[in-house]
Amino acid sequence: MDDLRPHQIELQQLGELAGIHMDFKVFRLIIELLNMGYNADIIYSLLKIIKRSRNPKTRAAVASQPKTLSQKVKNANEKKS
Repeated sequence: MDDLRPHQIELQQLGELAGIHMDFKVFRLIIELLNMGYNADIIYSLLKIIKRSRNPKTRAAVASQPKTLSQKVKNANEKKS
């Protein structure tokens, strides 16, 4: 998926108008994950974990989180099958 569809571009522009600024590559990857059928809640949880892992104060708390997230992704993949 090299190009976004017109409604996806409008979604990105709407987000920017709402004050949500995101690198285009990140936005495109999120759209690709959604198009592949991944649950939006899983993507949201992943983004929260990434954000927390960048904060040195919460790195210790995040260490146990990826197993939970990977289990959610595994369960989502099993449901898709």
